[in-house]
Amino acid sequence: MGGIEPGMSWTEQLTSYTDRLWQKRRAELQELGEKTDSILNCCTPEEEKYLRFVLATIPLSDLSDYKTELFLHIVQNALRAREEFPWCKALPEHLFLIGVLYPRINTEELSDCRGLFHDALADRIRGLSLTDAILEVNRWCAEEVTYRSTDDRTASALSVYRCGYGRCGEESTFAVNALRSVGICARQVYAPWWSHCDDNHAWVEVYDGAGWRYLGACEPEPELDRGWFTSAASRAMMIHARVFAPGELEDVAFLFPDAAPIDLWTEHGVVYEAVTHRYGETKEVTVSVRDGAGKPVPNAKVTFSLLNMAQFLKISVQKTGQDGTAKLRLGLGSVKVSAAAQDSTAETIFSTGEQDHVELTLQNKAESDWQDFEFFAPIGMAGYPAPLSPIAQKRRREVLADAAALREQKQRRFQSESKSDPPEQKRRILAVLTEKDRAGELPEEIFQDALPAFCREESFPPDIFSQGLLSPRIGLEPLRPWRKELSEWFSPAEREGFLSAPETLLEWIDKNVPAVDSYVDLPASPLAVWKTGAASSAGKNVLFCALCRSFEIPARLSPVDGTPEYYQNGSFRAALGEKAMGMLEISTPAEQGALFFQNVSLTRLDAEREVPLKLADIPAGSSMELSLLPGMYRAVCTTRMPNGNQLARQKCFRLEAGQTRRLELTFREGKIADMLESQGLPPFLLRDGAGRNVENRELLEKSAFSLLFWLEVGREPTEHILNELREAAEAFAQSGCALHFLLESPEQERDATLRRTLSLLPDHQIWYGDFQDTVPQLARRMFVDPEKLPLVILADCKGNGLYACSGYNVGTGKLLLSLLAELEKY
Repeated sequence: MGGIEPGMSWTEQLTSYTDRLWQKRRAELQELGEKTDSILNCCTPEEEKYLRFVLATIPLSDLSDYKTELFLHIVQNALRAREEFPWCKALPEHLFLIGVLYPRINTEELSDCRGLFHDALADRIRGLSLTDAILEVNRWCAEEVTYRSTDDRTASALSVYRCGYGRCGEESTFAVNALRSVGICARQVYAPWWSHCDDNHAWVEVYDGAGWRYLGACEPEPELDRGWFTSAASRAMMIHARVFAPGELEDVAFLFPDAAPIDLWTEHGVVYEAVTHRYGETKEVTVSVRDGAGKPVPNAKVTFSLLNMAQFLKISVQKTGQDGTAKLRLGLGSVKVSAAAQDSTAETIFSTGEQDHVELTLQNKAESDWQDFEFFAPIGMAGYPAPLSPIAQKRRREVLADAAALREQKQRRFQSESKSDPPEQKRRILAVLTEKDRAGELPEEIFQDALPAFCREESFPPDIFSQGLLSPRIGLEPLRPWRKELSEWFSPAEREGFLSAPETLLEWIDKNVPAVDSYVDLPASPLAVWKTGAASSAGKNVLFCALCRSFEIPARLSPVDGTPEYYQNGSFRAALGEKAMGMLEISTPAEQGALFFQNVSLTRLDAEREVPLKLADIPAGSSMELSLLPGMYRAVCTTRMPNGNQLARQKCFRLEAGQTRRLELTFREGKIADMLESQGLPPFLLRDGAGRNVENRELLEKSAFSLLFWLEVGREPTEHILNELREAAEAFAQSGCALHFLLESPEQERDATLRRTLSLLPDHQIWYGDFQDTVPQLARRMFVDPEKLPLVILADCKGNGLYACSGYNVGTGKLLLSLLAELEKY
């Protein structure tokens, strides 16, 4: 290892870095009224040193949203783990700081969970090797938490532990906290957006004493570097880890002595480390930015984006050096790269598999007609990981079954403990919160803070009152009581002024709450924004809504673009002011509708970013009129192919105030020959509920087309396909395609998600079979990963496999319906 020596030594760089940041943060903490000095005076010298590091580097809003005691408890747990576990004591200081000690993983709400997790795990792993300890912690995680799709807010690790479920970002945050609680260096890694399908994913990396290894969060395997996402990760354009460390790259590079400089960049107090090369093939890409005279442009903002959910979503932001270039290591596929400096921009789409250098010439934003382009996904690894031995496969199934049984017991306990019937007003407050909010333990002060709103219930329609005034939640921020404290900051005269003209409140916020260079994806509570006196634009919008509600004015974030709105004279009005609007009429072709964030997007091109508009879908052959702010817009239409590539077109246009424009959406069609194969399927047996064996050919010849689903019940990839089938149940019922679901045992039929899905699909059959031999044989025949479930095969009546996919593939349900519709034409 280079850089910092193993053990407890602090280099001069680390000491200087911490002291410099601490001097600034100490003043901010005093302004917040935190009694940090008295807490530090009660610490041991070692505790004080590490607590100062945490307080100096944690995002600004965390200083207000959480008490210093929380961070002290986390520091104390980390120091205890270093004394208790030899693998932690052997860590170099930089890995101990960022991989064990640090409280924040991503955008989760923080919680005092590590002492609890330590006590649950310490005896289970004591005496084990580091590798065995990592695997044992992951088994415990699977016993406590499973995958379940939820909203975008990242719940705390403690909330996830209590309710027993979470999406991948929450599972990985929970697992990293569990690993760090027993001194195992761990971090969340993240594919910000996949290239081959519309979604993203997060998992876990651990340091095993020699290097970083990966594992699926709450998804135990018998060995490291194995997970259902292995193939997907090999097709990623970008995978990165993040560390909260303010400063320019030269200030913080000492924390990453083993990372190549090309894989590091900083943005808003966060250091990103690209680790894509550990999962698939990559290439170093250079972007040169020039002005109109051909001269290099230093400090230009260069954004790398992928086409995902029909919109361009960023995966990295770089700054050009004095030579006008920015460099990054990426996977081998398509990427959109854009550059901006002052009021000039430039962009292009290219494939890193074919080019390693592009040059952009800055110019003013201009309109463009429809432009066709292809967006290629990386091919991924050629082979598959070596299959597990039969003994390892059997042990894996036993571990998963035991974990599922323990989770069911825990869920029954959770449900029995939460059957209390709260008072009516508290029940009504709970009803307007999200399921995720209700699953956690909400402090009583949240309810007490909202109760005064009931005095205004008769003044507004029920839905306006519930969602716009009563609800403690505005966006994705941590729930904190804020009404009483916010309202008391203003005099009666000021309150009256804002009541008569709520839009002036946003002007007041812009004047008194300056913008701050902070991690923009981290939501802060309104009180944190208020107390710190600085916020991102999103934080200011949340504060506006909170202040309005504290003044008994219903307010919300616009469901279309997230800007703040207040209720007045029977409707919601934009806090930005009622500006002259433009009118846009969007029409769809007769053969295809617009599904926003699936095959279509419309974004407003603001100065700093693209703002996606959340619009209602438009049926085929229909149109919709929109009243929009004047400005530049981008429309994208895309068709995703089974191999992950996309046939797309885009159009940039300007909408002027008072102008009416028409936008006719059009879609590119892939050839059926590019979508389907015809591979003769080898014979295999299925078993019905009565124990009778049926050969696949006998089954398939009864219908023109059949869909066969080999399911791994209770696992995340299977949950995805079941959710998609349930959402499109009527369309599958009308397709005339036979649906066959294959399970390993009748006990799996009790799975709640499976039952809900099958109840909406009356024409289906359930079969049982030997997965160990059949699935790998069929998967290899259809050129998909034999180690990944679910396996989905579309077959014809002659026993030919026409299409297959395995593992994690978001959008499979929609794609299958598209393929069936195409087959009907032939």
